[in-house]
Amino acid sequence: MSTTSQAEKLRATAGRLRSVATQIGACRALTVYNLAGPETWIGPTAQSCYDALLAVRRQLQANQQTLADTARRLERQAEAIEQQPTILKLVS
Repeated sequence: MSTTSQAEKLRATAGRLRSVATQIGACRALTVYNLAGPETWIGPTAQSCYDALLAVRRQLQANQQTLADTARRLERQAEAIEQQPTILKLVS
């Protein structure tokens, strides 16, 4: 596989990861915990639900950040791959 096609594949994957991260950031699941607050209902079951929704929100946000970080890493790898031929030409 040529270095150009490797870099293109990495960039395409990075783009897909960013797209998924954006979709996570825009999903209603990140704000649904607001509907389970004390103004909606009270009691231990209500608090458990609220806590669980906040935990899901935190996990979604962590996943979103992981996807964005991975996309950045893949793009750096693509840049490094593209620089290899230039470096080899300079050494030769």
